[in-house]
Amino acid sequence: MEDLQRKARLLENEIDMRLISLNKFHISNAGQTDIQSKSHSRRSFDSLTSEIESKLSKLSEINFQMQECFDKDKSVFNKTPQQHILRRHQDILRDYSAEFRRTHENIKNQLQRDELMEMTSTVNNRCRTTDYLTRENESISDCDRLLNDQISIAMSVREGLYSQSSGLGAINKRVHQLTKKYPALNNLMNKIRMKKRKDTLILAAVISSCLIFIFIYLMH
Repeated sequence: MEDLQRKARLLENEIDMRLISLNKFHISNAGQTDIQSKSHSRRSFDSLTSEIESKLSKLSEINFQMQECFDKDKSVFNKTPQQHILRRHQDILRDYSAEFRRTHENIKNQLQRDELMEMTSTVNNRCRTTDYLTRENESISDCDRLLNDQISIAMSVREGLYSQSSGLGAINKRVHQLTKKYPALNNLMNKIRMKKRKDTLILAAVISSCLIFIFIYLMH
């Protein structure tokens, strides 16, 4: 009986320390947002609860063995103190079990809420990423359409310039053929060009003279 009592007290002390750690875990784990910290907390919680459950089971077995020893003891003198000791150990086991269930349930609910919030946040982030990619895809499509329109305009302009160049080339060729065919026309064209040059030179000389006279007038 005494050996069982010693084992019971040892287990009770160990369970008490584990329950204190479990309550501290409940406080320190509140409000965590880091994913790695949450994962580590979950593993620590599972390990700690398994250890407490194992020790509570052993303590329950020892209490059962003490109850058997108490029932087999025929000494009336030892009945009352042993009964008090046995009842105290049973009360301690009941209190520890109730505290463990309460704390375990609170932490479990907290971890489940955190996991649910994390899942919701992940889904929202994926939705935002999808929306962003959709907008980027639409923007790229708009740029492609605008680029295609600009290329089409450039092709049209190039075709127009090519047509104009071809037309001017044909006109120059036609004029060149006419000047060869009709020398008088060629002479007339040369005279026109010479007269235009002469008129240009005369006009330039008149303008220069006027500017010189104005400059001299202003200087005096």
